[in-house]
Amino acid sequence: MKTFLIILPAIIFIFSCGNKNTENKKEENNSASENKSTQPMNMEEKEMKEMAAKQKNEKPKESPYKNAKIDIQIFKNDTVKQETKLTGFGYNILIYDALYVHQPHIPAINGNRGFKTKEQATKAAEFVIYKIRNNIMPPSLSVEELDSLGTLK
Repeated sequence: MKTFLIILPAIIFIFSCGNKNTENKKEENNSASENKSTQPMNMEEKEMKEMAAKQKNEKPKESPYKNAKIDIQIFKNDTVKQETKLTGFGYNILIYDALYVHQPHIPAINGNRGFKTKEQATKAAEFVIYKIRNNIMPPSLSVEELDSLGTLK
């Protein structure tokens, strides 16, 4: 019983001191945030706010490749000397006759296998061209997009 009378006030004292510290910290944090908002901004913060305001007012930029000459080359992976294990079909996308994308395998899936048919490779390449022309960068393909194109069958 005597130990209970000694331990109980000690526990109450410990918990009461802990709550005061957290209340003091909350008050300090609130006053610090108030001081920060009243302090003048440095140059970096001003520039960031100005850039954000400009971006809100600007229209999306038009793609530089909207009217560009874009070609597709479909190739069989057996003819590519890089990897002999790679089979199926791949594609190249050329912008103004310069290589822009070289895709020997199906993107977004595990492993390195090519498209089963030329038509599947062509559909995927045409969709990448659509993304390039509409300024959707990077023009990567997801598994869902490939499935909706029917290139994963």
